[in-house]
Amino acid sequence: MRRPFRSPSTPLRRSRLVRRLFVLQVVTVLLTVGGLTTLGVIGARELEHDAAARLTTATALSLAADPEVLDALRAGGDVDALSARLQPVAERIRIATGTSFIVVMSPGGVRYSHYDPSRIGGLYQGNIAPALAGRTDTEIYPGTLGPSVRTVTPVVLDDRLTAVVSVGVLQTRISDLALRWLPAIAVAAGAALLLGLGLAVLLARRLRRQTLGLEPEDITAAYTHHEAVLHAVGEGLLVVDVRGRIVVLNAEAGRLLAPADAGDATSGLLLGELGLDPAVEAVLTRGLHTDLHDEPALAGERVLLVNCRTAGPAAGQGTRVFTVRDRTELVDALRQRDDARDKVAALSGQAHEFANRMQTVLTLIELGDTHDAAAAGSSAMARTRGPGAEVVAEVSDPVLAALLADKAWAAAEVDVSFSVHDRCDPDLIPDGRLPFTPDDLVSLTGNLVDNALEAAAAGGDRTVGVVIRTLGTEVLLEVADSGPGVSPDVAQELFTFGFSTRGEPGGRPRGIGLALVDRITRRLGGSVRVAARPTGSGSLFVVRLPLPTRAPAGAGDRSA
Repeated sequence: MRRPFRSPSTPLRRSRLVRRLFVLQVVTVLLTVGGLTTLGVIGARELEHDAAARLTTATALSLAADPEVLDALRAGGDVDALSARLQPVAERIRIATGTSFIVVMSPGGVRYSHYDPSRIGGLYQGNIAPALAGRTDTEIYPGTLGPSVRTVTPVVLDDRLTAVVSVGVLQTRISDLALRWLPAIAVAAGAALLLGLGLAVLLARRLRRQTLGLEPEDITAAYTHHEAVLHAVGEGLLVVDVRGRIVVLNAEAGRLLAPADAGDATSGLLLGELGLDPAVEAVLTRGLHTDLHDEPALAGERVLLVNCRTAGPAAGQGTRVFTVRDRTELVDALRQRDDARDKVAALSGQAHEFANRMQTVLTLIELGDTHDAAAAGSSAMARTRGPGAEVVAEVSDPVLAALLADKAWAAAEVDVSFSVHDRCDPDLIPDGRLPFTPDDLVSLTGNLVDNALEAAAAGGDRTVGVVIRTLGTEVLLEVADSGPGVSPDVAQELFTFGFSTRGEPGGRPRGIGLALVDRITRRLGGSVRVAARPTGSGSLFVVRLPLPTRAPAGAGDRSA
């Protein structure tokens, strides 16, 4: 039965996973150290064996060319005579070189010298065929003294093979020499074993801390829950470490922040390497050093709200957690709410005014003045249609007509004179519909008119004028107001995100609308500018948008 997932905040406990890994590490260390120790002993024996072979070969060759040996053989004689001359020389050299035996023998194998003098005159126990063939040969042979490494070589005198020399080292002596390496091998093996066991203990403790004592199924459950939460959260989630590198970026944050070609390999990148919109990058960079609460940022044409705070201590010192929300839909909803509220206020005022006028009409009828009653009723009916009726009749594009009709009601509510003129060439716009999406038209026109109404309400003449016209292959949207105007030194900064010449009434952020206008215009391949007028004479915003299709030759501005 699967155990329930344990929260990482609970105390650490013993883990079967860590215990199994520790046992595996200990067994691995023991096998490794044991194997290396065995190889060390075998290697020491091989080294001593090779040393013995080189020693016997060098001694045999030296003895075969020794003048004293050659003089004794040249003098000749029987076995006793030759042994009397060769045995002292062989023993002297055997003692000097540390070899086990040196045998000088006849080509027939009769010994002239031996470590055991009683064996002189006997036949040599070994293979002397290579020496009789004129070669020097080394072999391991179980002789009369025991197994030994021995070398046989011919003794050539006056171009004639006169004798054979055999030099050997017993294997028991080689083993004794190899044992000299054993203490060093044992010390190295013990140190390696202690070091391996110590590292295994440290690794087991570190693994236990890193896994919080969780079992594999707990780790799998935690990872599954983590991924599920990241993808289920409706807000963008971004976790950045103290070096500014991205640790976590969920799908919503990638959709809102990262460019379309960023791909999935974003973990480990610096914020500056993600290709963020400069306005968003500036806000996120500030969030690396201070907490943020609903900080607005403009990513493309999206208005985002960024929150940031320090992560818990388990995430590491300096780790920051960002949450990102798309405020674009909220901005649209707030605008629609404000428009509806303005309409309700205007209708309420007009209803009150209409009731007063109807009361006047009824009083005139009761007094018998039908002529003045009819005039008052006609005037009342004309006023009920409101300023929006004229706008709807003037503007051909239905989306713009509906939007500007709403703005006319809003202008009337704040006592601002609002005028609209549609001067589009019917040859360029045959059906009256501008070739742009309703969202783009509403964002462009709505932000510019709202900005103009707010500026005009603070001026003296209190007028706003909107002109839509075609010029060549472009559509021009001109919005003029009688407000305080725009200083030439801030004309270009008006379209920078966050810049505003006014405060933030009600705590609502400023400097978003005109920045959106600029970005939408540039996306459509157009431009936006504000005319630099003297302060106090109002301002004029001009948006130029190219038509998607080239107009027929000879088409021009209807207002020309």
